[in-house]
Amino acid sequence: MVKKPKNLWGLIALLILVLPILAACGGAASTATTTGSTQATPASDSSATTTAPTAGTDVQASPASTDVKDVTVTLPFQQGGITSLDHAYWSAQLFVSQGVVFEGLYGYDQQLNIVPKIAESATPSADNTVWTIKLRKDKKWSNGDPVTAKDFYAAWVRAAGPELKDAPMWAGMMGYVKNGYAFKAGAVGIDEVGFKLVDDYTIEVTLSQPNAAFINFLPVMNAMPINAKNLEAHPSDWFDPKNAVYNGPYVVESWVSGGDIVLKRNPNYVGDGIGNVGTIVLRPYADANARLQAFENQEIQFTFLEDASQLAYAQGNPDIKDNIKSEENPIVWKGIEYNRSLDAGPLQDVRVRQAFALSIDKKAITDQILKGLAVPTDTFNSDVRVKDKVKSLSYDVAKAKQLLAEAGYPDGAGFPELTFYAPPSNDPQMPWIEAVVKMWQDNLGVKVVIQNNEGPVYSNIQWANYNKDIQPGFATLGGPMNWFQPLDLTLATNHIWYFMDYKEGGMAKYAEYQTQIDAVSSTEAVGDWAALTTRAEAAWTKRQAINKIEEPEMAKISAKAAAAPSFKEQWDAINERFTAAKDDAEKLTAYKDGLLLLLKEEQDATWYDYRTDENKQAQRLMLKLGGQTLDEAWETLPAIQQLAIDSAWMIPIYYDKLYYATDARLSGIVINKLAWGGIFQYQYLQWTE
Repeated sequence: MVKKPKNLWGLIALLILVLPILAACGGAASTATTTGSTQATPASDSSATTTAPTAGTDVQASPASTDVKDVTVTLPFQQGGITSLDHAYWSAQLFVSQGVVFEGLYGYDQQLNIVPKIAESATPSADNTVWTIKLRKDKKWSNGDPVTAKDFYAAWVRAAGPELKDAPMWAGMMGYVKNGYAFKAGAVGIDEVGFKLVDDYTIEVTLSQPNAAFINFLPVMNAMPINAKNLEAHPSDWFDPKNAVYNGPYVVESWVSGGDIVLKRNPNYVGDGIGNVGTIVLRPYADANARLQAFENQEIQFTFLEDASQLAYAQGNPDIKDNIKSEENPIVWKGIEYNRSLDAGPLQDVRVRQAFALSIDKKAITDQILKGLAVPTDTFNSDVRVKDKVKSLSYDVAKAKQLLAEAGYPDGAGFPELTFYAPPSNDPQMPWIEAVVKMWQDNLGVKVVIQNNEGPVYSNIQWANYNKDIQPGFATLGGPMNWFQPLDLTLATNHIWYFMDYKEGGMAKYAEYQTQIDAVSSTEAVGDWAALTTRAEAAWTKRQAINKIEEPEMAKISAKAAAAPSFKEQWDAINERFTAAKDDAEKLTAYKDGLLLLLKEEQDATWYDYRTDENKQAQRLMLKLGGQTLDEAWETLPAIQQLAIDSAWMIPIYYDKLYYATDARLSGIVINKLAWGGIFQYQYLQWTE
């Protein structure tokens, strides 16, 4: 039985803020148990009670080695190559392991739809916290061993375990597994972790919170298997090509750290729908021009055309022009954000923010500056299921001037100077940043100065929760995903509701509490416990008042959400420890725990008071998204994206139009439209003489 949450608004913070805030590092969306392919993007999924192989998948397929061409295709790889083939870590799975040399329960097809690979079915419990996954029985490792649930269990326990302290829990499913973080920290044993080996072809995953879209994590990184017998024999270097066995369409024949990776077809691979290339070489190149030259010399069979000069050159080259292709990437917006200064200045007024958004001629930027390598956009997620349902802030100088005048700054009169915090001066974004600033000055009569910053400093300005010591203004931002999960479809605009859309002074108050929270660890003496108790009673009264407001709506959205201890239950437990403390050390520990709990509760409750009505509405929608299948998410998404557009804390300007050239005989290139870009899923390459 799932208890009703006692602190529903606190649950919002738990379910939303524990999600990786650096979604820009990555995301793919999952669906509830579905029949047929689980369409991630651009198509949708269809919900049922189990997930089976797609139509046309022959569960008794013979080894897919009958039509392999004796041909070598060489492709440019990430700059600097790769230093590990261990798929517990991010880079290995992203560029090689995922679906190529290791195949997961689910994988991506050529359109980035999520489809069953080794999974025969995936069935959730009624509350979407327990997923039971059954495996096909015909899949094989490259050494002939059957692929079983033991291989997934062994890999998952290793990736989540305390021995691999630096293996990232956020990067994939591990951070969502029950007691996953506690296991990584060594605080619990494997028996308390949400992995259960049911039998040789059935595995069960229990999650820390409901996720109707869990299967979309299963093509990603640390969900890949390892041959359990091989892992036991080679625990520290199982992934070295001299030891490794693989279950994907390819095996690693050789690998030089930071250099070439040579992939050969796996003769024991069982499965359909893959390409026919016998050998793939992945080769790092130092820069875009080196890659283009290598393509011209027929040393590689693919290259991106990364800027306007390369595109123009290729279009004028008779040996290349007929083999140029392009794809748009509407799931990654690029543009501008409020720079997260604690003081928003005049940008606190939504009319001012909207005026700035309305005065940017995005088509001029994409046509004249980005030279057709981008598509202008007024929406964050430009999938038709979103953009056709939202009203955008399109280029309208007259409306912009009207809004600025209504805010008290007719023709920019009296408007204070703002700062655009920009990347280094040689960054390729600078031409369009300069164009935007000029448009603001020309169209609104305001003054905005550009301040360039070095890379690490600039990244912090873009992604920090807040910035204490900068002037109000702007920075650039993008909205990528690492995987397709419903909340990730908001494309980083959830940061608006975390750290931007608050009443005046709200973020400064949050930061004030954060300073006190950070200081708790250095507390050396017990303070006035009675005074803390009085504050705790007031905090609990405040929490109950918030719950009274939020509970009716939240109960509709999250009736089956996992219960969390209330603030009062946690405080009472600490109070008992403080009262029963046998010495000063125990008393100080209990005091610090109580102070920390209280400060966080006061911070959250105060933060609630400073949220705008739109913020509260968005928080509710995000909680709703977090419990939905992908199909359901596409129905909810327009409403939350409309709030983001109207807020104008972030301004989408364009998304990329990707141009590339291939050898005329090569097809099956899969563009990685997720966070890291490039190409991946090499198993679909097709060679036609």
